[in-house]
Amino acid sequence: MAAKTQKRRLRSGTREVLYGFHPVMEALGAGRRTIDTVMVDRAGLSDRQARVVDLAQRRRIPCQTLDPEQIRAACGSGQHQGIAARVSPLPVDSLESVLSESGSDTGACLLVLLDSIVDPNNLGAIVRTAHCAGADALVIPKDRAVGAIPSVSKASAGALEHTRLCRVTNLAGTLRMLKKQGVWVAGLAMEGDRTIFQADLKGPLALVVGGEEKGLRPLVRQHCDYLVSIPLCGRVDSLNASAAAAVVLYEAFRQRRASTG
Repeated sequence: MAAKTQKRRLRSGTREVLYGFHPVMEALGAGRRTIDTVMVDRAGLSDRQARVVDLAQRRRIPCQTLDPEQIRAACGSGQHQGIAARVSPLPVDSLESVLSESGSDTGACLLVLLDSIVDPNNLGAIVRTAHCAGADALVIPKDRAVGAIPSVSKASAGALEHTRLCRVTNLAGTLRMLKKQGVWVAGLAMEGDRTIFQADLKGPLALVVGGEEKGLRPLVRQHCDYLVSIPLCGRVDSLNASAAAAVVLYEAFRQRRASTG
């Protein structure tokens, strides 16, 4: 349902409502969206609300004071922290443009491909980690996956506003294209033939993270150059998708940083 809603928004260009201090503040700072108006709680400005209003006014964006319930009705969530903004959808990048800008021969690009992630909280957490670990872009399918909806920006604490996002029709076809461009494709799976500490995660790399319940789909798995696993020593047999993505992304970060001195 979330993916279908996102598709309709992208097609129609309709507005959506970001909510919470970090998403609104980061959207104002990033300048990637058109912001129609900022809404704040009329009960009195906190320091954080005042910072949002000040930045909005400097950008000549209208501000409204509303009751908390009016803000809740506008954004559909009680987690608005007294701040919301009516904005355009987040711009979606083409994967070709990301590759061309990461270097003449794809350089040392780092992409994160998500196979059927449907939980906004998981996507938001992955977005934040990917941004902090230096990933060039996130790639998600157009169908059967959550998109860049406001709850994802909230879960990412605003990191989504600075993250390049590509949406593709066919993830397996995208992997074939990336391999032709010289990008190595590593899938994250419990039965990987090497651990993330044994794998070479330097150079042009696409990390593929599977969905919350079933992991990588068989066709996606077949198009990976190799599978990597995360060593576990506890009684549970797996990490959730966002935690697993964080572990492998920071191992890639460590290796890439070490290789450049």
